[in-house]
Amino acid sequence: MKKTIAFLLLGLASFAMAGSKTETSTVTRIKSGGAAIYKSEASDEGDKIADIGTGDEITILKQSKARSLIKTSGSIKGWVDNSTIEKVKITSGGSHSLKDVEVVGWLDNPSAVYILDNTNPDLNALPIDRNFNNEIVEKKDREEVERTYDEN
Repeated sequence: MKKTIAFLLLGLASFAMAGSKTETSTVTRIKSGGAAIYKSEASDEGDKIADIGTGDEITILKQSKARSLIKTSGSIKGWVDNSTIEKVKITSGGSHSLKDVEVVGWLDNPSAVYILDNTNPDLNALPIDRNFNNEIVEKKDREEVERTYDEN
């Protein structure tokens, strides 16, 4: 019996350790400020195909000294300056520290946002129960309304 319990505990411990594995992968993306995609390696501003935004993931097809041939997630192929490309290691699983990360967000509806302090003992919720029976002037049958307006 003791061996069975010890075996079960050992199995649970190894399962817990396997679940907390961290995996690291490398992602190639555009640096902050975005980048311009050109038709060829030696193109100038007039031969610009498109602009790509900050953080967009790309695939490098060919790399040269000044520019690289890339493919975007939207299947656009072209050349971008190497100075606008960065390779980032992304770790999944485990724990992450956001100590030095600035978190910026926005609201789609820029109206006032209130945070209620539920620790206040004087805070009472307002009852939101309303009956609209007094607002109805007269009751009508649906079929009668349809006959009146010649809908049926």
